[in-house]
Amino acid sequence: MVMVGVHVIGALAGVALGVGAVYLGRMFIEGARRDRRLRPEQVAEGLRRDRWERFVEMMDSEDAAERLECFAALERYGREEPDSRDDVVGLTCAYLCKPFEYPVEDEEELEVRLAAQRLLTRHFRWPSGEARPSEFWEVEELELQDAVLVEPDFADTFLVRADLQDSLIVRGDFRGARFSPFVNFDRACFTGDTDFSGAAFPRYTTFIAAMFGGTTTFAGAAFDQDADFTDARVEQPDAAHSWPSPWHPWANSPVAHARLIPMKTDRRPPSSAERRRS
Repeated sequence: MVMVGVHVIGALAGVALGVGAVYLGRMFIEGARRDRRLRPEQVAEGLRRDRWERFVEMMDSEDAAERLECFAALERYGREEPDSRDDVVGLTCAYLCKPFEYPVEDEEELEVRLAAQRLLTRHFRWPSGEARPSEFWEVEELELQDAVLVEPDFADTFLVRADLQDSLIVRGDFRGARFSPFVNFDRACFTGDTDFSGAAFPRYTTFIAAMFGGTTTFAGAAFDQDADFTDARVEQPDAAHSWPSPWHPWANSPVAHARLIPMKTDRRPPSSAERRRS
């Protein structure tokens, strides 16, 4: 009888453990289901992360065709996920800041970079006086430090917190571009003709130590405050430039680069005392 009792107790304990395991299992499953219902944003975030990692892989591919497709996919992603546009623009800018030799030796890579530039300019195009275009992307900043931009078409764009210091800009078109609340072209190198005609510059605009290699025009450009061209250089001072007042090129010799200095007249450079008073 004692042995029977022991077996009965063991059997009941086994049933209890089994029921408990089933109960705990159901609780775990239900908890996981509730957890998924309560955290849909984390599920979506995981899906976005996987997709984003794929973009980075494509961008680093040795196959130019895959890198080119990356920017088409990035643009589609930015259209589908408005909250991702800052990241899309940031990743595109980072690609353009990678080293790139100019004059161009790699034509395939140039095609990829032109596609990246078009992604930016297409979604920053907003002509002055017009309603905001549906394709316009509002982002926090445009970081293009050290970028190499080949014939970028920034005409009629609206650029927010544009930082292009130390960049190389080949035949840049900035006609009618609007900058806000600052723009930085410090130490930028402008190669070929550069057009800023009709552009609108904010209070904080700097071209400190910039180099202008071709004909440059600021005709009709508007400045909230005088831009700073301190130590800027001009390779061809006799070309048909148009500089914002009071800046004029001044060369110490016919073979030297001209410096842009603030002058009330183009007869002679101002003295140090005059520059301090201006």
